[in-house]
Amino acid sequence: MPGQCKWWRLSFSAVEKKIVFSADGTLSQSEGRTCYKDVLRLLKDNLAEFYENNYMADKNICSYFVKTIVLHLWEEDQSSWSESQLLDRYVSALQNTVRCLDEKYIEHFFIKSENLLDEKEIPDQELDMIKRYFRNLLENYSRAK
Repeated sequence: MPGQCKWWRLSFSAVEKKIVFSADGTLSQSEGRTCYKDVLRLLKDNLAEFYENNYMADKNICSYFVKTIVLHLWEEDQSSWSESQLLDRYVSALQNTVRCLDEKYIEHFFIKSENLLDEKEIPDQELDMIKRYFRNLLENYSRAK
């Protein structure tokens, strides 16, 4: 109905989209481009590769979890995401991914008291395999730094 408030349309995904555009420096020409989307793309590709190589039908760790981890990193320090910092930010994202999986806790970006990993029952074997996979990636990239 015309004239009615449209606030009800605002959702987490709409806000996340604005944050991602801002993080990538696409909202303002003066901000320049960051490596945010590249880091996110690398982690999502790593996750997809893990599931493809391990032939698992159920993907209990989803790309939204990775996106949330990277959003938290962005929120902590927005000043160190220039394109030249890609490797450093990627290694930080790997470290946080491993930490979150070790602790079995990924804090929801907007509802801080919610643990995203509580939403799914992840078999211990799958969790151990994915932690080992991300740890190996971290070790390889940490040596490269």
